[in-house]
Amino acid sequence: MTLVIILFFVGFFLITKGADIFIDCTVKIGRKTGISELILGATIVSFATTLPELTVSVFASIDNYTTMSLGNAVGSIICNTGLILGLVVIISPFKVDKNMFSSKSIILLISVLTLMVLGANGSISRGDGFILIVLLIVFMYSNIKSVSGKNRINSPNNMQSNSCDNIKSSKHENLKVGVLFVLGLIMMVVGSKLLVDNGVKIANSIGVPQGIISLTVIALGTSLPELVSSLTAIKKKHHGISVGNILGANILNIVSVIGISSLINDLPILSQNMRIDFEFMTIILLILILPTIKSGKLYRVQGLLLLSSYIIYITTLYFMYLA
Repeated sequence: MTLVIILFFVGFFLITKGADIFIDCTVKIGRKTGISELILGATIVSFATTLPELTVSVFASIDNYTTMSLGNAVGSIICNTGLILGLVVIISPFKVDKNMFSSKSIILLISVLTLMVLGANGSISRGDGFILIVLLIVFMYSNIKSVSGKNRINSPNNMQSNSCDNIKSSKHENLKVGVLFVLGLIMMVVGSKLLVDNGVKIANSIGVPQGIISLTVIALGTSLPELVSSLTAIKKKHHGISVGNILGANILNIVSVIGISSLINDLPILSQNMRIDFEFMTIILLILILPTIKSGKLYRVQGLLLLSSYIIYITTLYFMYLA
């Protein structure tokens, strides 16, 4: 059991360190293209930070731990919004780009509603997964459209002044970024596999259901990249990256993580998912979205409500388990 625990934490380390390397590289790539912070957070950074959830859930689905696949994704949404964004807003309230925030929030709410409707019959089937993949394509298209619109102002004139002087250094730097990019991805995939395998063993040894472990410990573990990147962004006054990252990651947890995992195996929807997990997820997202769309700002009281809701959710889970 000692080895299992060590491997579990090795998995945590590989995921978080790999994600850190991966995020640094994707941010560098994004900045070279002139993408704005909000779009960067909702696209490149959110895709990067959601890879741990994707790999954990896909491996869990392959190994027939299907309750873990769904629980990890839903738990990550609750953790991303309630714990991570709650802490960020408590530390530093900030204004948002209303148009961008509204468009991503609408896609997120549509994704949540679609998930609950598809899961009303007790499972997310392969056919349901294809529907979620369609939403993923819509999300990607909206991101591409946003990026292309923002990049029109970054004409070749801005690029030409630097291109001639720095070709050799740029090639070396691009190669270094590419190698680290792949290294970070490999570390996250290996770490995710270790996390799933040993998380299940620990859960079985102490008698905790897979659903509880995936909704709490593993969901928090795979959300650490979002936590680290969001707190780092706030520290450096890049608030747009933080909120864009959380919105994008939440959308991807549904349309990508659950969608792809359900193509491998049907994902059962437990009564706990419908009565507790989905309800808390919806409440937390509404606390985030509704006031922000109206005011264009995230307030400290919102952060307190988000964090309080997350604490109540975790407490409810554990009391339910003890009962």
